[in-house]
Amino acid sequence: MTNERIFQSGDEMLAAMIKETVERLEFAIATRGHASMAVAGGRFPKPLFETLSHARLDWSKVTVTLGDDRWVGLDDDQSNEKLVRDYLFINEAQHARFVSLKTPDGSPEDAVNTVSARLRTELHWPLDIVYLGMGDDGHTASLFPSSTPEALRKGLYPEHGELVVAARPTVSSVPRISMTLPAILNARYIGLHITGQSKWSTFETAKNGTEIEEMPVRAILQQTDVPVDLWWSAENPKG
Repeated sequence: MTNERIFQSGDEMLAAMIKETVERLEFAIATRGHASMAVAGGRFPKPLFETLSHARLDWSKVTVTLGDDRWVGLDDDQSNEKLVRDYLFINEAQHARFVSLKTPDGSPEDAVNTVSARLRTELHWPLDIVYLGMGDDGHTASLFPSSTPEALRKGLYPEHGELVVAARPTVSSVPRISMTLPAILNARYIGLHITGQSKWSTFETAKNGTEIEEMPVRAILQQTDVPVDLWWSAENPKG
């Protein structure tokens, strides 16, 4: 069952998420000697990253990756990896390790096996934290309902244990690479962060429906193995 954490102020939600994140990372380091976290791209993570970068913890024991990324150059503003490097891996957090979803391959399809092997060997599983966003169409990470049925099936139900899948949703001209559903769910905690009334309406529709292929975020919201917090605020943080 999803725990709904509701805030009217984006700054209040941001402060609460920072507290939750730092406490979980500190607990993981204290109990297991390391921590692992997957984060999302988009608008909201920028102030989250900027604030989190100042947290005083042993970042050298924290490994960060992404739930998904666009198949663009690392100097492209559409790159989620660039967002992480520019806004999180600074200040105290500059000592964290990063595991990229990108390779020199020309397409994400060609990189699936390489990236799956990289994530399998360079991350500590289960991940301590997975942060996700959600689109108005009910996608999360890059598990889009507008992907081809075969690509979406590979993302939701990979047949050979792949940890990532290539995605080419019709709503975007940019190919992507995304964690598969089993990889996302191989976590100790999942946080889904959204803002605004439109996203709240999408969340309500997702949690009350049953067809996962119609709204892939339902696979996160309706499972019971991993605790999920829905972080919502009426507005984005002002920071």
